[in-house]
Amino acid sequence: MCRWICYKAKSPVLLAELLTRPQHSIINQSFECRLRLDEVRPLNADGFGVGWYDPQEPREPPCIFTSVLPAWSNPNLNRLSNKIKANLVFCHVRAASPGFPISEANCHPWSFGQLMWQHNGYISGFNKIKRKLQARIPDDIFHAVHGNTDSEWSFALFLSMLSDPSKSEFCHYELKDALMRTIAIINELLAAAGVVDSPSLLNFAVTDGQSILCTRYTNTTKREAASLYWSSGSKFTTDADGQYHMVREGKREEIVVVSSEPLTFNKSDWCKVPDNTCIVVTPRSNVLLFPIEDQFWNPKTVREPEVPWWTVVGQLRLGTSN
Repeated sequence: MCRWICYKAKSPVLLAELLTRPQHSIINQSFECRLRLDEVRPLNADGFGVGWYDPQEPREPPCIFTSVLPAWSNPNLNRLSNKIKANLVFCHVRAASPGFPISEANCHPWSFGQLMWQHNGYISGFNKIKRKLQARIPDDIFHAVHGNTDSEWSFALFLSMLSDPSKSEFCHYELKDALMRTIAIINELLAAAGVVDSPSLLNFAVTDGQSILCTRYTNTTKREAASLYWSSGSKFTTDADGQYHMVREGKREEIVVVSSEPLTFNKSDWCKVPDNTCIVVTPRSNVLLFPIEDQFWNPKTVREPEVPWWTVVGQLRLGTSN
């Protein structure tokens, strides 16, 4: 399992303000993540990727930088993050699933035209459905896949759900419908292959440079999905102690962050995305939450919880506790 972050703001932000400087930045999460469901190996050291859109040309395809080095030891990431500004940013630190090799082709995020995609989790029993999933993908999208992960093939399936994945502008409801069909087809293929006792974790994120859509999803009612949080406000900045926090001034949101784990240790900054929910950040930065009401949707189910969500060392603030 991996960690990722999605960021959208009305004004460009220096990438370092998201990736390296916050107390629990995505780079910190690459070696000290706290909310992974698999606590055996809490490192995300199998590569990383950063994707962003040029603020001067927001309708152009995104720029993506990937590396197989651990994020914490890549000097180019620090150099770039201290120079580049963007309004919309994806970043992903990878923990490779068994059977999927470490290579740049397998590093998230990926792009196709204007669209960018990343995934935290896995499709359980993917090898049992891979060929049937690929059979649903048209040739132009099939040949755009360069890696071999379940995550990238999920992206290809998502692209196949769109009427024209090459266009430069999408309605966020169109993207949401394609994302819901992607999840439904994966579940359909898994059920047909008899993969029913081992749940999949499908925390997908996709953007066209204007909207962001993320899912927190698992195809079981017995336990929680992989962690996902969101925060919004007018400024993401430091206080007198040098600690980052989200400032809320006025009614409109200028900044929205969706992240596998909170970037700060202020509990009031963050909201937990409910299980089996799609969170949509619209072009105007409105935040919408939609339940994914399929056979695994049951808000009354008592699920086995994820690991304690605010377990930190020496950084408990605003009345939080272990």
